[in-house]
Amino acid sequence: MTQTVNLTNQLRWIATLLELKDGVDAHDRPKQTWEDKRVLYYADIGITSTEKYLAQQNKQDVVLRILIRRDMSITQGGNRVRIRGTDYKITRIYDADNQRMELSLDYVDHI
Repeated sequence: MTQTVNLTNQLRWIATLLELKDGVDAHDRPKQTWEDKRVLYYADIGITSTEKYLAQQNKQDVVLRILIRRDMSITQGGNRVRIRGTDYKITRIYDADNQRMELSLDYVDHI
């Protein structure tokens, strides 16, 4: 027997999913840009101490964890998430069940 989870009222915040696109600039040089792909509805689920510990072992940092609807097209290298004007890179993707997944996010380094 499968358990169904109603995510309609749980995902109350809005973010933007960004996708890495190849293109050319004004001088016909190859250029990669982050373009809006679609809107993500999410719930902030907080960071556990276990999550922080595992991220430090991998030499990463986790500043935000969100719960979204399951989307198998989201990847760590090809996507980012923009929340309230701040871009975050995806450090870990965890499939919670058949209907939802968790994303661990870190700030993007603008160097």
